[in-house]
Amino acid sequence: MDKNLIASLNNALGGMSANERAIAEVILDAPREVVGLSSQALAERCKVSQSSIIKFCQKIGFPGFPALKIALSAETARSENAEQIHAGIFSDDSLGAVARKLYASKIAALSETMKANPNAVLDAAVNQISAANRILILGVGGSALVAQDLSSKLAKFGKAVIAGGDSHIQLANLASFTPNDLLISISYSGTTREVQVAVDFAQEHGIPVLHIGAYHQTPPPDVVLQCVADENVVRSSSIATRTAQMGITDLLFVLFVQGQGDVAQRISDSHGLVRKIR
Repeated sequence: MDKNLIASLNNALGGMSANERAIAEVILDAPREVVGLSSQALAERCKVSQSSIIKFCQKIGFPGFPALKIALSAETARSENAEQIHAGIFSDDSLGAVARKLYASKIAALSETMKANPNAVLDAAVNQISAANRILILGVGGSALVAQDLSSKLAKFGKAVIAGGDSHIQLANLASFTPNDLLISISYSGTTREVQVAVDFAQEHGIPVLHIGAYHQTPPPDVVLQCVADENVVRSSSIATRTAQMGITDLLFVLFVQGQGDVAQRISDSHGLVRKIR
């Protein structure tokens, strides 16, 4: 896990024990401070035993806490004279360096996200979309842009999709859904309040849920697709996060379209209508 350590820890939170999660959350909240702590000091801050720190390090692929600190330092350390303006990008970087780092982070987000989602889970997600009478896609902030994009794509192929607008209205729409419909919730952190409320309601009323992002509550949604982006220390905008989310939603759309029998005709009809207003 030493590559993209911070992103990997965030992505793995949902499968951790209580002690492991306590340690991971302290690391994610203050990675630079953790580099300066001893294992005993970290254990006290996390309210766990020192042996729990060692076991945690070994579980995520390090022989001990010093090795973890070296990896963490490599991700967070930079000249004190340079201001970090985005994950991995600093104020003294050249134009070429900024371009390379930005595109590398986007490529890494796509690559790591694809690795995190088995084919069986992707297949289950596509089956949910295909079977749903109506689909509500809920995302807040940057995730709302991803929700709107997926909505417009699915609508072109005849799916009845609701997305965008005030989150209160979205939740009110969800109240009319049945087990024949589908909630697609999008939240990188999995802690967005509106998303948690929506997923809880859907689970209570037997409405299928497809969640895109981390999710730490129990029980988990029916299908969870992970998004991995190394943007947890400093981020001026959720660029790599949105890249990871869009990578997942674009893949779901293409897989869904692949299963449609009249793809060419639908695309032709869509283009034909657009040409009439040009």
